[in-house]
Amino acid sequence: ISRSHEIIIRPQSFSQLDCICIHCKHVTNCSAYHFVEQQHGQPHINKTPNWEPRDGSPTINVHIRPDEDKTTENELGKMWQEHEEETRRAEESYAESNDGKQVDEDEALFGSTQYDLSGTTSYEYDVIECDDFVE
Repeated sequence: ISRSHEIIIRPQSFSQLDCICIHCKHVTNCSAYHFVEQQHGQPHINKTPNWEPRDGSPTINVHIRPDEDKTTENELGKMWQEHEEETRRAEESYAESNDGKQVDEDEALFGSTQYDLSGTTSYEYDVIECDDFVE
């Protein structure tokens, strides 16, 4: 390594947030960090930050991760397997509540079975660059 390069080793943060903000002197009063805390569902360091980075900064990476446990994939498979039976029940229910009238092709049907498709994706927000970063 040449002497003109400096290696900076930062200690591992105890924060769940993995962004450069935690090492910045503005972190306790920064509106951008407040946004990142909010996206992570974390308690705020400062409920009313009044310092804002300059326009065009910071750069925030958003990591989008699919559900790892295949819950959604299993629910979608179940939904497709039960589709014909659920459609038949929805058509019968429609006819019962509409004096025997058959459902039109353009009519929306709603089945009684509920499928859990929540938790399909998680999002992580990390500030990776900021023009106003000061250690």
